[in-house]
Parts: sequence; C-alpha cells; structure tokens
Amino acid sequence: MSMRHAIAIAAAAALMITGCTFDWGSGGISDVKVAGRTVGTPTATNADNGEDAAAAAEKAKEKAKQEEKAKASLRRIAILPAAYNDASGGRPCDLCPPDVKMKPTSLHSARLATGFVYEAIARHPRLLFPTPETVDRTTAQTTSHGMRETGAKLAAAGQADYLVVSALIELRERVGSDDAPTSPAGVSLYVALVNAHTGETIWSDTFDRNESYDNFVTRSYDKIANDKPVRYSTADGYTEHAVDKMIGKLVKKID
Repeated sequence: MSMRHAIAIAAAAALMITGCTFDWGSGGISDVKVAGRTVGTPTATNADNGEDAAAAAEKAKEKAKQEEKAKASLRRIAILPAAYNDASGGRPCDLCPPDVKMKPTSLHSARLATGFVYEAIARHPRLLFPTPETVDRTTAQTTSHGMRETGAKLAAAGQADYLVVSALIELRERVGSDDAPTSPAGVSLYVALVNAHTGETIWSDTFDRNESYDNFVTRSYDKIANDKPVRYSTADGYTEHAVDKMIGKLVKKID
C-alpha cells in the first residue's frame, strides 16, 4: 500500500469517528457532512448574486456608453459627382463660387475624378458615406438635379452632415512621350467641404499645377530600386494625385 493511500484511509477513518459522512469516488472524498451539515467550499449567497448582477449591469452600461461615443465620433459625408463641362452641358456646380470656370473636359474624366475622391475618403475610417447609387437616386428625385438640392435631401434623410464638392476645371494633356514629355500633364481641380444642412462652404481650395517635382521622388525610386523606367502621367492619371492632396486637407477641417 502506498503512503498516499494510507494517509487517505486514515483521514477517512478520522472523519467517521467524529460523526462525519462523505462520498468517496474516483475523484477522492467529496460531499463531506458533519452532524448533517455540509462543509467545504461555501456556496454563492444572494448577496453574492446581487453583486454579480450589479457588476454585469455596470459593464453593460459602460459598453453601451463606449458604443455611443464611437458612433458620435463618426462623420456622415456625401460625395457628390464631380462637376464638369462638355459639349452637352456637362454637370454644373451650384455649390461652387462664380470664379470656378470649367473648361471642356468629359464625363469619363469626371467619373474618374469622383472615383478617386471615394478612394481617398475611404482611407479615413471615421467617415461614413452613402453609396454612389444612393447619391444618384437622391439627385434623380430632386427638381433641379443640382448639388445644393441633393445635399439638402441627403441631410434631411440623415445620410449626410457634410458634402464633398468637386469641379474639374481643366485637364492639360501631356505633350510627348511618357518617359520624356516636352510638357507634362496638368490638372486644375476645385474641392470644397460643404455643410449639407445649410449649403455653407466650410473649406475650399484649388489644386492647379503640372506634374513635376510632386512625383519626381517616387519615379526616381522606381527607377533605382525596381528598375522601372520613369513614366509621366496622363492628365487623368495626374488627377488622382490632385485628389489625394485635396482630400488630405479636407478631412482635417471636419474635426
């Protein structure tokens, strides 16, 4: 007989002598009672249960508070299709100042510019925006089909507190080859942050430059590190750079 087994038997005998009862299974001695009263690990009391319930309620309350705080930090912002001018009349901008005079571009270029804005805004997780389909459907439901009325309707529906307004003022096409142009591409782009409820312009700026030093470092890195030839953008391609610069400024004005 092992020493451990002998000790267990001796302990059991002592318990029986003192008027104790118990169960002895594969897990050892359990359900020990002395004079009919169970001894061992105390069971939870009503007071304990009350404390646990209070703690759970407090935890749920704190979680709800944090969720409400996170929800309040989100900003609803609608991206309106970029305004442009072409032979058919294009898309006017009734939220642009009078000095924004758009030269002829195209619907294709305007759609690309709008897509670049969506991509840039999507990089900021605190900003919620309705889908392009929602914006188009809302515009179709307005009388004027203009930006101002569309923005007001989105605001009334609780889908936007801010609007991103953009206008493709000019695209200057690259002249010459993409590796050694005689004149690089250029873009003139107006962007504004507008209060959707009032139509008031909170911030606006115009990007107006030709591709030059802006992408020089990137192009040089690709040439040296990745053995890629230096390539200059088309006007549409350079619009993406213009949008990134402008949206970077715009989002800082929301907080």
